Amino acid sequence: MVHTGSCRERIHYILISYLPILTWMPKYKKLDLLYDAVSGITVALTLMPQSIAYASLAGLDPLFGLYAACFGSVMYIVFGSVRQITIGPTSVVALLTFNYVNPELPNTAVILCFVSGIVELVCGLFRLGFVVEFVSMPVTGGFVSAAAVLMASSQLKGLFGISYNAKNCLEMWIKFVENIENFQIADTAMGLTCIFVLVGLKSLKYIKFNDKGMKAKSYSMILLLLTTGSNVLVVVISSTIAYFSISQGQSPLRLTGTIDSGIPQFRFLFFDFENEDEKFTFIEGLSRLWPGAIVVPLVSILSTVSVAKAFSGGRVVDASQEMIALGFCNIFCSFMGSMPVAGSMSRSALNHTTGVHTTLSSIFTTILVMMSLLFLTPLLYYIPKSSLSAVLICAVISMFRYDMAILLWKTNRRDLIPFTTAFVSCLIFDVELGLLIGICVDLLCVLYRSARPSISIEKEISSGYVKWVVRPSSGLLFPAVDFMRQRIIAEMSSSERPNKPNLIIVDCVHFDKTDFTAAQVPTLSSYNLYNIVI
Repeated sequence: MVHTGSCRERIHYILISYLPILTWMPKYKKLDLLYDAVSGITVALTLMPQSIAYASLAGLDPLFGLYAACFGSVMYIVFGSVRQITIGPTSVVALLTFNYVNPELPNTAVILCFVSGIVELVCGLFRLGFVVEFVSMPVTGGFVSAAAVLMASSQLKGLFGISYNAKNCLEMWIKFVENIENFQIADTAMGLTCIFVLVGLKSLKYIKFNDKGMKAKSYSMILLLLTTGSNVLVVVISSTIAYFSISQGQSPLRLTGTIDSGIPQFRFLFFDFENEDEKFTFIEGLSRLWPGAIVVPLVSILSTVSVAKAFSGGRVVDASQEMIALGFCNIFCSFMGSMPVAGSMSRSALNHTTGVHTTLSSIFTTILVMMSLLFLTPLLYYIPKSSLSAVLICAVISMFRYDMAILLWKTNRRDLIPFTTAFVSCLIFDVELGLLIGICVDLLCVLYRSARPSISIEKEISSGYVKWVVRPSSGLLFPAVDFMRQRIIAEMSSSERPNKPNLIIVDCVHFDKTDFTAAQVPTLSSYNLYNIVI
């Protein structure tokens, strides 16, 4: 009987660890449903215009973004462990998708979504969550800040109604300056006006009311609705203006255009894909995506786990489980014709602000986006591209981590090296290469700290010998052995020594690690020293 009970407990533990829904669903209440519904609908109102903008950033049809918004979080309800997280199209993943997906072969974005899910799922099943710890916050901050600059720069052409093709940030600004004389007055006016309105609406959240009565609560609720629904409000108003500005079938504004209505059909990806110009198989499409098939899922994992830790409330986040959840989300989305998805910091923060109780809130987001796909796509035709550029620019402003740079300058300036390296490298090169360079520089900084530990040396003269007490501040690893020896020799050379034997004592009271090479403690024969490790 004991053996059976133990077996059942083990099975229950495994199910709970892989299916977090089992922890909260049995205790689900009507009040939870109310809060989840409010949160899900609020997130959907922000997500819909963003998804169209992110699809545009990725160089894809708006439907790829809308499908990602609709189905991105469905699987996270079952496998996700952090209730605030919303999975869907994100700016960083959209930027990477643009780098690897040929706009003339948009279905390769679906293949990229599927392969990303497979890589994420495999990483999670093999419990590789610890790999995320190799990427420090300064590197991530530099990468995200550079991505924000890149995305804002890529939307300048939409904001001013001009056209050009560019890949890296420098090329974007050169092409922008060369083509600025071709800007469209209507698009420019609309885009800049949308930015001013969005900034004004989002700043309303800083208004506080001293009165705590019902009237103050009503005002606070109105301000909250204006802040959270600012994207939808701007898109609706700009679309209305665009609709009434059409004269003789022509609009002075560049519009989003026709978007097919309806829910996509579930399909497996191992069949041939058809395009106007060519036909390709799943394997052929996958061969066009290298190395994006590795870079995109890894960046998605980094961003999603970072969001999970930000909203974990101090509890330990199982990074491997988040990988599994994200993997299932991308696999399911790929069957519905979506672009790759990941966790969104801004929408997760909105979810948290509205008081979400469980991950079930995502089902309300899915339902609302699905209703939009069925009934509202004809209205999406009139959305000005300049207003979508404004939405995207305002969305990525908060991603620029100048606050982290200031904090690093005040606390640990050495960490500014990987932050700056990742930031500059991502702007000069591709973002994935910049991230890799930042990680390598960060690892070199870690190795440097191991090779140059802080060491204090104290001199004591007794009747029989001169005693030197050496205290490394932490463990001693092999890169630091020669450094410690040189420090001891330099200290002894600069100090007056009586004609007495020397005794070195390495005080290990602060040791937390060592290795075989360091344990040998090489002798300093030139001084006829005895080396004692205690």
